Amino acid sequence: MELHYDITKQDYIDFNLNYYTNNAVVQRSILITRIATAAIVILGGTALMYWVKGLNIWSAAVYLALAAVCFFGTPWYMKRKVVKNTERILRNANNKQLCGPKTLILREEEFELKGENEDMVYQYEGVQRTATDAGHYYIFFDEFSAIIVPFSAFADAQQKQDFYNRITAHIEDEALKC
Repeated sequence: MELHYDITKQDYIDFNLNYYTNNAVVQRSILITRIATAAIVILGGTALMYWVKGLNIWSAAVYLALAAVCFFGTPWYMKRKVVKNTERILRNANNKQLCGPKTLILREEEFELKGENEDMVYQYEGVQRTATDAGHYYIFFDEFSAIIVPFSAFADAQQKQDFYNRITAHIEDEALKC
């Protein structure tokens, strides 16, 4: 099977957002940040108002509102930072080859990814896990990087299913398959 497709900036943004959304460590860090930020605002604001002798129901309400903004706004802010950082990385001259036309050739024992300044051969046994979103397959060989295959690369649903079956054939744990 041979697939020809283009990887765009949006494909990389989608990959990073998928990772941001589905990685337990990232989500735990964001939760801790949300709680810590809200607690600092409440405790710091209360201490400040107590120190300047301005602590009353209104100042407490203001700091509670600011803490709520911090708690509920952190995920939005972090998601925005993921997008901005991905765009910045892709603008870097050393990363220009990440986007553009790609060819993925599936053979019996291995598959090959060809593109500008890249020609990599991967073993099916090396696939650690796969993930998917509304428009892509992500094939992980380690925790942080993946081959992105947009669904637009497939001619039909049968080709998409055949691809999935070949890529995931050597992954024993069903939980690691998308």
